[in-house]
Amino acid sequence: MVVEKQPETSNIPDIESQSALIIITKERAGTFTFSNFNDREFVLNKLSTLLSQYSEITDLKTDTPTITLSNPLYLQFNCHDTEELQKLKETSWNNHFSNYGRGSAIYRTNELYELIFQGIPNSLRNELWLIFSGAIHDKAANPNVYQKLVHESSLVKIIHDSTNDEIERDLYRALPDQKAFQQESGISALRRLLRAYACHNTDVGYCQAMNIIGGVLLLYMNEEDAFWTLAALCERLLPDYYNTKVVGALIDQGVFNDYCDEYLPDLYEKLKILGVATCISLSWFLTLFICVIPFESALYVIDIFFYDGIKVLFQLALTILKENQDRLLQCHDDGDAIMILTSYLDGLTDEDENEKKIVRLIKQSYEDYNDINEEDINRLRLKHRLKVVQTMAESILQSAAKNTLKYTSFTEYEIKDLFYVFKDASRISLTEAIDPRKLAYETYRVGRSEYLVLCKYLSPWFIGEHPEDLAKRLFDVYSISTNSNEIDFINFIRLWNILLNEDFNDKLRLIFIAHIEEGKRRDKAISTLLEPITMHPVSKTSDNKQAEAAASTEQASTSVESKEEENLKIKLSLLPLMNQTEFIHLCKTMYDLMTSAADDENLFHSLTTSSTILFKTGEMCKPYRALEDDNKNSDETNNQWTLSFEQFSAAMYAETPIVTWFESNTQQQSLEQRIHNYNQDFLR
Repeated sequence: MVVEKQPETSNIPDIESQSALIIITKERAGTFTFSNFNDREFVLNKLSTLLSQYSEITDLKTDTPTITLSNPLYLQFNCHDTEELQKLKETSWNNHFSNYGRGSAIYRTNELYELIFQGIPNSLRNELWLIFSGAIHDKAANPNVYQKLVHESSLVKIIHDSTNDEIERDLYRALPDQKAFQQESGISALRRLLRAYACHNTDVGYCQAMNIIGGVLLLYMNEEDAFWTLAALCERLLPDYYNTKVVGALIDQGVFNDYCDEYLPDLYEKLKILGVATCISLSWFLTLFICVIPFESALYVIDIFFYDGIKVLFQLALTILKENQDRLLQCHDDGDAIMILTSYLDGLTDEDENEKKIVRLIKQSYEDYNDINEEDINRLRLKHRLKVVQTMAESILQSAAKNTLKYTSFTEYEIKDLFYVFKDASRISLTEAIDPRKLAYETYRVGRSEYLVLCKYLSPWFIGEHPEDLAKRLFDVYSISTNSNEIDFINFIRLWNILLNEDFNDKLRLIFIAHIEEGKRRDKAISTLLEPITMHPVSKTSDNKQAEAAASTEQASTSVESKEEENLKIKLSLLPLMNQTEFIHLCKTMYDLMTSAADDENLFHSLTTSSTILFKTGEMCKPYRALEDDNKNSDETNNQWTLSFEQFSAAMYAETPIVTWFESNTQQQSLEQRIHNYNQDFLR
């Protein structure tokens, strides 16, 4: 399709050239002229943007095996309406099509609303749900993609194992009363649909309630159409509803509360007192009322929802509350309120003299609340999104602090401060941040460049002429268990715990390991760093048991400390030997660290003395190590210059200026001040 401006020398009469567009369709070579409408530039830019994303569509030719997809499942099982009623509905719709067109170009008329209110016939739901939802365009733009996704999702490794487990668990819970899902054919179709969508949208994967929505779609749509309609529902019609934290549903719950306060203020105050105002609509919206009203009635809601969007759910929910307002105002507790609403919703099956109750209810919702519109909903969504995200961020923060305490000597307050800074630097998406498959401290990650910025502000070792050299080595040590180009919060906090809290020996061990460069030896060394430290017990005892508890705790503490010392000795003995090249790099790092020290003359003298001793030690140990290697049949050292951590540590401990520098270096600036400096520069 080509979009062009209307030429100024138009031969078409009565057209204002500055407000016209000519749209030429490629397939039928049709030319359409649109003129005399507002926002011409906006429409032109929008169409141009869409067309720039368009590429010539060719069928995907893959080697994927042929897969038999399901037709609408209602064809295999008894439908709810009688055949006579279905034919009457079909006749009415065919008459409408002949007058107002069919397909994507169908006119939106009052008559069309009335037809939808009465329910779309089963035979037309596939066609109309696909059109009303906009999924018809997604399907046309992606030929054969569903078949490819079905094949890929059948390969277990393509999607997360836990996602497959969740899908399998929920398959038989989808619509247990429907015969279609009591048979393997229906279950298999639903499995393919959900697994394919999890493969298609890996950020979301699978979320509860998708099984219910997917089941309804499969009843009345063929499998491929059901897939694209599910995608449209999850990604456009109900954005962020079907993710791990149902963020969109929580946001719309806040929007609904605002509407309740505006239209039903007395009832809203009562529901707040009863404690149900903030949760009453969640299950209604999340399942499109499928789980709270009889299935046959829910289909009427789905019909009008696909046509008119999210406003339908708000209108209908408000109407339900209004219908029950008098009884709800008399409730004494939340149980009474829930029972009243449940009883009312269960009763939406009986027919009145002229029409079904659900039809009357939908019509009433349009009469009372038709002024609710998508623009207003989006404005309120923006307001409540901030609240929901802030609440979730606080929850993530609490979780991160709680789960990280055992790995550090930081206080909970300090961990939270560090987490805020780390989170700001990571800038991951909301979807990633609320993934329940990961702990909070595993979710946030920073790359090398962001990490170096954090080092500049937070690390006491980011000093000297080449501070980034040591910083990069430390990054490599702690990124090894996650991703070679990223470090997560748990490993970041482990590293900073050593830099700021641990003793001289731990700092030496860290520097020593950071300079081991060969892969296998390096991995072995790093494993000694990645274990939680044992924190003191925090439980409180009653007054009459304090003395006994104190004695018991002291004895246990002594035993634990003794065992920890023994374990540490074993760990240190397992550290690999350092070769001469690695030791030279280590010496350069030590010199660079201490170039800005006030007492640098004594420090450099100590470094020179210890380095000289260690060089000689490495030379002297060569024949003994060679003999050990022959006895052990090891080729680790090959009779080369080597140095153990115990030798390195002993030489460093012998030089008081070096010990003093490491112990005093972290005290030059508090963690609080370091974080304050970062916030001043980055969070203004």
